[in-house]
Amino acid sequence: MKPDPRSKAQMAPRRFPKTDARYWLKKVFTRSNDSYHCQIAFGGKQERWPLKTSNRETAATKARDIYLSLVADGYDATRAKFKPWEVEAELNRVEKVTVGHYIDAARVVFPGKATTFLSYERKFRFLVAQLASMKADKSKFDPLEGHKRFRKTIEATLLETITPQRVEQWRLNYIKAAGRSPAKQQSARVTAASIIQNCKALFSKKILKELRHTAMVLPSPLPFDGVERGKLPRARYRSKVNIEQLAQDAYAELREQKPELFKVFLLALGAGLRRGEIDTLTWKQFNFRDGTLSIEVTEHGSLKTDSSAETIDLSADVANYFQTQMQASNSAFVISSTADPQARSPHWNRYRGNAHFKALIDWLRSKGVSDRNPLHVLRKEFGSLINQQFGIFAASAALRHSNLTITREHYVDRRERIALDVSKLLTPPATPAPVNGKPANGSPPTDQKEVPIQAAQLGVAA
Repeated sequence: MKPDPRSKAQMAPRRFPKTDARYWLKKVFTRSNDSYHCQIAFGGKQERWPLKTSNRETAATKARDIYLSLVADGYDATRAKFKPWEVEAELNRVEKVTVGHYIDAARVVFPGKATTFLSYERKFRFLVAQLASMKADKSKFDPLEGHKRFRKTIEATLLETITPQRVEQWRLNYIKAAGRSPAKQQSARVTAASIIQNCKALFSKKILKELRHTAMVLPSPLPFDGVERGKLPRARYRSKVNIEQLAQDAYAELREQKPELFKVFLLALGAGLRRGEIDTLTWKQFNFRDGTLSIEVTEHGSLKTDSSAETIDLSADVANYFQTQMQASNSAFVISSTADPQARSPHWNRYRGNAHFKALIDWLRSKGVSDRNPLHVLRKEFGSLINQQFGIFAASAALRHSNLTITREHYVDRRERIALDVSKLLTPPATPAPVNGKPANGSPPTDQKEVPIQAAQLGVAA
């Protein structure tokens, strides 16, 4: 048999590029019906494309067109052109929002500080876990991301399952679980109110307004629609310290030996500054000519609220003390520290002068200041002293509160005594001397003697 004179290249099956419809003639296939389909690999993934025809040549031509569209326009545009029914179904499908989805979306548009949002989302997760009766076991504290697994379980909860009725019932059950002790019930009310208030902040009007511009479809009603935090006990500040003695002790024990602690003490008690404001305060914010201190946003820190920006009047002694300290200081900050002022943490309030704050808190506790936040007590004492001398409106302005209610309910102690002298009511007035043997009031004489009621007999101090 004579060998075939054609070369191997001539004998090999002819190959066509993918841009040629003939390439796809052997690639198209039928499934359960007579319509052709094809599998096209592109961009690292493979996808099946229904060609909607029972003619092989027509199917091959359409497969080629799909491939060319993928190369030119990408997956999204090609699917919209050749699989419009799938794209339309995806657009019409409403993905149910989970707790995790909502928290992530709200975090992006939240206008406040990251540390504030962190507090809100922690309270919300706690409430969701309580509603779902999720109890954390030891695995939550597994150093190999055990807490992340527990959080993931909480965040997978559908937002639509957190209804206002369930939240209201949770609040009642939470208080009931505290037992019959009035003190424990009051503590539970405060805790429940704090949790609900923080959770409601996640669904504020500002956040919801921003989320309307996204594709997220929120349930109706929202979890906290119409939910009240509950009535809280009166939280007016009641002073438990002898502020005069405390100030004298600070002057004697801190002024020379621990000047940084004394500066913190003086700024909190003498100017009513918050910890964060003290921490980032610079010498440039003082105006020693006018005896004032400007609280404002700087490159080192922001303010708690817009109303916190204000010019504070300083007493002459306080202004002179800090002017002397500035001349001896080598730092741009009033409170010296070796910590990096640019260091920030998204998860907690990081203070460059934290070592000084802790030392002063320990000193205050040693002096009998037993409140949860001893340093903040100095600010409240400042407000109480201003209120005593100048009134509640001056105290609210000095504390830089946004409204008078905050000052009245949380920051000032009523130092003046309001007591009725009952002894004056119990002791009758002295009887006038008789005139010409007759009573001065013109009543007929009588042999009966009047015995005045002595306040001491009733146990009332005269």
